[in-house]
Amino acid sequence: MITKLQDMKWKLHNYKSKQLLIWGLKNGYIAPYDDALIEKLRNIYDGGIPASILLLSNGMSNGHCYDRALLMARAFLDEEDDVQLVYATIDSLKLNPQFVDRDDPLFADHCIVERIAKNGQHIIYDTSSGFAYDKKLYWLMEHPKVRHINDKNSIMEFVKSDEYYHPEDIERDKYASPLILPMIEMSYGRPTEMYSHLGIELLQREIEHFKKVINYDGVCQEIDEDMKRMGLKK
Repeated sequence: MITKLQDMKWKLHNYKSKQLLIWGLKNGYIAPYDDALIEKLRNIYDGGIPASILLLSNGMSNGHCYDRALLMARAFLDEEDDVQLVYATIDSLKLNPQFVDRDDPLFADHCIVERIAKNGQHIIYDTSSGFAYDKKLYWLMEHPKVRHINDKNSIMEFVKSDEYYHPEDIERDKYASPLILPMIEMSYGRPTEMYSHLGIELLQREIEHFKKVINYDGVCQEIDEDMKRMGLKK
């Protein structure tokens, strides 16, 4: 049962966040992912799909912050800039009436990427919202309470470890694309899918680029022929 106080706090948070989002976008303190970052993400894979597609798709990112933040952090591991994974409770989860009655003490836990540029700027990448934020503004919007940080060395060690799945064998993993890409394509134009709207269409661009890289039509034909040989399709 949602109390009036909980409902009021949630509505106030949403109003404040919306106003700060608009202000931040207009004044350069919040920005969508740029082309330089997206190109780097093209060479990072998870389950046979490039991070450039996964992180531009709200349906594939929102609610999967731990995995997606790690994909984003990998884009900065070979740069001079510092990067870290920050685990913290945020208001967008803590104040959400859908979650406040959960028994899980980590119900409001979230993972974001903090990039510290050479010029000293701190940039927050929130893969659930799909934006890059000035750190001070993000803290004003979400009031994170940090519980843990993985620094750049820790991230690099984990990515190289045996416990981390290494999906860079695109020749083997590309066969997942006919299963996953159509589901993403069905989401084009939805209100939550800002990177697929008319006039932006970065998600469409990345999917078409990836299809050319792997010869998508050929992959689909190969799978179709295999299914016929196994008697799974006429």
